Amino acid sequence: MGIGQLLASLDEYDLTFPDLMAFVRLACMAKPFIRQCMTDIRHPPIHPPEVVVSLLAGALGQDPPTILACWVAFRQIIWTHGAVLPTDQEIEAFNRHGLVRGIVATLTDVNTFRASLFTLRDGSLPVHSVSTYCRQCHARYYPNYWTNNTDSTRIYYAGVPSVIQAARHFYIEAALLELFAATKVFGWMSSMNCARVYNYALAQRHAYISNNRRAFDATLPRAFDEEFSWQYTLRMRDTDVLNGFFIYSLLLEKAEHNSCLVLPHDKQQRIRIDVALSEHNKEMEGIGQEAYPHACDLCFIVIGDDDSKSKIQAAVCDGNTIGHPCCAVHDCKVPLMTNRHRFCPDHQDLNQRCAVDGCDELNASGFRTCANADHQALEDAYFKPAKALFQLRARLKRAGVTLPLDSVPSPTDSGSSNPNSAEEDLEVIVDSECDGKPENGNKHLRARFGRRRTHNEQLIMRPCGVILARATFFGSEAVSAVNEFAKAVFPTAASTPEYFVFDNNCKLRAHQDTIGDDHFAATGMPVDVFHFNSKHKETDTYCQRHCNPAAFPELISGGKWRFNTSICEQTNVWLGGYQAIVTVTCRLYSFFSSL
Repeated sequence: MGIGQLLASLDEYDLTFPDLMAFVRLACMAKPFIRQCMTDIRHPPIHPPEVVVSLLAGALGQDPPTILACWVAFRQIIWTHGAVLPTDQEIEAFNRHGLVRGIVATLTDVNTFRASLFTLRDGSLPVHSVSTYCRQCHARYYPNYWTNNTDSTRIYYAGVPSVIQAARHFYIEAALLELFAATKVFGWMSSMNCARVYNYALAQRHAYISNNRRAFDATLPRAFDEEFSWQYTLRMRDTDVLNGFFIYSLLLEKAEHNSCLVLPHDKQQRIRIDVALSEHNKEMEGIGQEAYPHACDLCFIVIGDDDSKSKIQAAVCDGNTIGHPCCAVHDCKVPLMTNRHRFCPDHQDLNQRCAVDGCDELNASGFRTCANADHQALEDAYFKPAKALFQLRARLKRAGVTLPLDSVPSPTDSGSSNPNSAEEDLEVIVDSECDGKPENGNKHLRARFGRRRTHNEQLIMRPCGVILARATFFGSEAVSAVNEFAKAVFPTAASTPEYFVFDNNCKLRAHQDTIGDDHFAATGMPVDVFHFNSKHKETDTYCQRHCNPAAFPELISGGKWRFNTSICEQTNVWLGGYQAIVTVTCRLYSFFSSL
């Protein structure tokens, strides 16, 4: 309906344009109460509740029929209109006529502060952010959430807003965060590189011209060369990209489940997000993945005739050496306080002990080794620049990564004088043998000067490419750990697949036999063809009897394998691209990996 038709329907009423504007604004203020009286809030009611009609009539000085006519004309506009920021006069009028009817608007104490808004189409913009306070419920309302002073919680509004608050003074459009998410999935882009791309190509509306002045041969206005003066930077930061990405992802998940995101309000942003990510990661364990019940023609096959049908469903398991920094103590699962620490909070006392294996002496001043000259020589050799570069390249090679590391160093790449810092010395172990050959044999020193990285990420997938579950193995890819992981993913006999493909199934099955675990008694456990031919001996009769893929004729049709048993290996190639960018903490890493 056009504006002419709307106004024509109100010709018989003596209303001015300011009267109509006042009606729309006050009706928007009453919208929360109207919604409380409804069961379906997707569409506006034909008529508002009588108490609302009486309130609007009293506040506007109109009779109820006029209010009803205005509602019929403008209800769609009111229902889709965003929240209004009422004036003190509007609040006073609303409360004067609403208090006696049980309706009250008490949003006062308006706070305004400067902020930066990063948009997809209009670049980075200086903005003002506004919050209001309700004296009745003692809550303060912000653009994305409201806070409850009684328990210091931050409750986000339902749904996903078009603009996400990444930090107190920094907002990012949801459309831009969606772009960042896509670049991370398809381009393995780090948050730092997302920020760089934005600042170079999107922060200004005509960046493509200012970045290529000679090509466009354009005389640009002085505004292109002038730095806008603003209290907060208009350049995207990598921390804002990461925080915005995580909050946006959490809001998407909550919206899909028709719930609201609740975070602590009196914490730092990093700690606040960690709380929500920990909850999400716990929900994703075992059968928590959204695609867990997936079935398609590539992973679920029905065989037999109408009288006798049966299904064949397979799962494939494998590990990838991509991981995140963890405590230097073997198989310790306690998260590091920050990625610059060598040890978790439970093992901080080991910072004062010599880094050489088997030596419990206290560190010498300025060293991570004791006063032993051989131990200190080992440390000196370790921290040579050429050695550090070799370590980084070796780690990427182990992960099968072909992408180069970021060629632009960050301010923290130079290391730290903090003895707890491990930024510059990752998980590489240094071995040393002394010259000559003493009577008691060569002296072999082994030391770990930095934090560890987790051993691998273990995947269980359907042959079609759907990831059912992921788990972090801290110390090793032990078959006992694989067994427990598989039981968590397939917790009941009915959920176990007909075939479970794993490159070390012979050792896994032997482990199950040894401990008397019959959870997968009805599941065939072949080794995939590639690993069986290359890594399993023909003389191993146990392996040949139980895990030879040729011993399972149901897996073969027309001389070809029914399932792609190499799907994990193929997926690992894609996952390996993240090795260079997953330098985040344990909880952030687990959340990022589960998306």
